[in-house]
Amino acid sequence: MPRTRRTARAGKLWSNELRGDPALARALESALAETGEGARYTNLFHTYPAALHADSARALLLAFPSRDVLDPFCGGGTVLVEARALGRRCFGCDVSPVAVLVARTRTATPDDAGLAALRARARALAAQARAAAGRGPLPPARVLRAVESWYAPHALRELESLRRGIAESDPAIREPLTAVFASILVKVSWRASDTRAARERHHRPPGTTAVLFHKRARELARQMAELRAAVPAGTPAAEIWLGDARELRVRDPVGLVLTSPPYPSTYDYLSMQHLRHVWLGERPDPSREIGPRRLFRKGERQARELWRRDTEAWSAAAARALATGGWLVQIVGDGWVPGGPVDAAGPSIAAAEQAGLALRAGASLERPDHGGRHALREHVLAFQKL
Repeated sequence: MPRTRRTARAGKLWSNELRGDPALARALESALAETGEGARYTNLFHTYPAALHADSARALLLAFPSRDVLDPFCGGGTVLVEARALGRRCFGCDVSPVAVLVARTRTATPDDAGLAALRARARALAAQARAAAGRGPLPPARVLRAVESWYAPHALRELESLRRGIAESDPAIREPLTAVFASILVKVSWRASDTRAARERHHRPPGTTAVLFHKRARELARQMAELRAAVPAGTPAAEIWLGDARELRVRDPVGLVLTSPPYPSTYDYLSMQHLRHVWLGERPDPSREIGPRRLFRKGERQARELWRRDTEAWSAAAARALATGGWLVQIVGDGWVPGGPVDAAGPSIAAAEQAGLALRAGASLERPDHGGRHALREHVLAFQKL
């Protein structure tokens, strides 16, 4: 039977529910309650909505010391970054092309020559973009139609200069340069934030976009060097691909699947990346998204059922990817609809057990949502393949 207790953390009262093995449940609870910055390596490069806390990821990796780790909802790659720093072999996939771009960049550890090339090219591109602010070409019509209302004219010209220059760059550094470009697209726009699409006009002087690009590239190079210094010698590069967790296939079974699947009725992840998709020429299929808020707004009953079926599908795929005795550890939170919370723990446990996994421990933490209006539960659940 779950055990409930209330404890004070960081000046707030948290309601905790523990399940299964007491020692393991307390370790899960401690990992879930991490609140520090996690400002190490490349973790803070490129904002990514609802990212798993780096300290939580590290604590869970230490609690389950498998030599190989798979994250089928890798997002920006926090689990994979921390796994590499611990010397683990790691794999990840996501249906979002932006997530894959960010995760590949965050986990990369170029040598000194590669970092020098990245810094030098970013400096040159920034100089070209500053010169283009007043008289450079605008983006092509297909891009301009979609983004014109979100940027000042000089910002559009600077971004187009950067986009063209990146396309002409050495393939060895093109991906990290693209990730740097993606990281500034919301910052220099009139969009309120990554998670809020309200339009807030403000004035940024010409050249600001180019300067920010150069600054972010230097920061990324420094962070990559920090990660490289932490990764034990002989640790293989992360393998990250564009893919659907419900259709997961791996070459060899893994010992740990550590992931945070989409919470029901919480975000519309793909639409939040709209500006980036347009600039990068990506056209992801929104029907591949699991649990988006827009489906719950259209019809709650149908959306709940679809989220449950999707949870069963990805849980079964994760179970197939595990070696016997391996662990599935997932962090998932309840959603919110006008009628109240959407339970995530119950369907997640049922789906994992249906896939042949045994619940060994779990911990749930109650905390306010981002708007502070509702207290929702977040769960970390540990299952083992028998």
